[in-house]
Amino acid sequence: MAKVLLLKIPKIKSYVENVRMLRENLRDKDNELNNLQILIARSRSPGLFTHENDFATERLMAHPVKSSNFSVKLVSHGPEMKENRVRVAERLLAAYHLAQNNAANAQVQSEGEDLWTALLRSELSETIKIMEKGSAESVAYHLMGFGKNYSWFGGISTSIDGYNCNLNPDQIALTYLDKLVCLAESIGVLSLENPESGPWGENLTTDIDTMINEIELELRINIAPPLGIIHTDGISTRKGIFHYRHLNALYMAMRINSINPSKDAVAEIGGGLGLTAMYAYRFGCKSYTIFDLPITCTFIGHYLIHALGEDKVTLYGEPYTGKGVRVLPYWEFYNAPSKSVAVTISQDSLPEISDNLVFGYLEETKRITKDYFLSINHEVFSPRTVHNFAKNIKNLHALYRLKSWLREGYVEECYKIQ
Repeated sequence: MAKVLLLKIPKIKSYVENVRMLRENLRDKDNELNNLQILIARSRSPGLFTHENDFATERLMAHPVKSSNFSVKLVSHGPEMKENRVRVAERLLAAYHLAQNNAANAQVQSEGEDLWTALLRSELSETIKIMEKGSAESVAYHLMGFGKNYSWFGGISTSIDGYNCNLNPDQIALTYLDKLVCLAESIGVLSLENPESGPWGENLTTDIDTMINEIELELRINIAPPLGIIHTDGISTRKGIFHYRHLNALYMAMRINSINPSKDAVAEIGGGLGLTAMYAYRFGCKSYTIFDLPITCTFIGHYLIHALGEDKVTLYGEPYTGKGVRVLPYWEFYNAPSKSVAVTISQDSLPEISDNLVFGYLEETKRITKDYFLSINHEVFSPRTVHNFAKNIKNLHALYRLKSWLREGYVEECYKIQ
């Protein structure tokens, strides 16, 4: 009776009603949470989700993460002092200054602002200043340490970059492992998983050293990256430390090798750090020429000379024997002899430069190339894509357009030169 009377008091009645509603809301929230936990358990990657940032990891992954128990770890290896660093820097300085002196008279110039002109101004100003004013000793020290600290843009370092910089170290390692598994699947070392009928989510648990050993047996080359040249972050294996760009480059070198069985000359438009050239050399490519910006040529030359040997790399202005890897400023692409290379490639390059250079490169590619043009690029700047640019170039016959095996959101395209 007292309870009934109390509920007739407006304030008490309102209080009781609010409590009832709170309990119902809490019960609804508990049910919602339980349903979410059930969905996560049944999701593509239940072993991944412990935090909302894990969605940033999942979007980079080609494989489902069924368990959180992974032995793969992210480790680092710093640069080592080498007795020839200053001597190499002297060569790099000579090539850079020659390129800068000749740049104004080059027959092709970039029209307007593109991604790399902005990067030169904002991210590489210190490097340019050292190359302009510094001694060989200061250049050697700077290049040795480049990439130790985070830089958002990739391509010229093997450190953590904008690809996955917001993830924790274990998640970064997982994304690198994912690429290694993709590489193994691309050559049949691992069978491609099937979400329709299974297996699904097992390849990521493959022993990493066994996988690398099987990849080397299939490719018949040593895939271990050289360490000690620059700072390297990557996954630890018995064959050394693998950064994701090592794996991207190895895949591109594999694709080159598949369409160039005679190991004839190759040209690359924009070489990054020179990693693809390094692996192509291991596959037996006789002659490989990279065309890039003068400052980027410095990074390429520095890495490749230390990776391959001083006598295996030719810089701008140095006599070329026709063998090994040559590194030239981009405008020299227009001076290459007709039909002098079997294959021309582009990765992470054409969509990021000005339109006039893209069309110029593609027209010249027809002239200097005997067989194929191979592209692995993103389409972020659509409609400025390799696919759309190539439509406007006569006698580039599209052979295929496929999703990249290794790179989510990248397209691999091959064109026959007619």
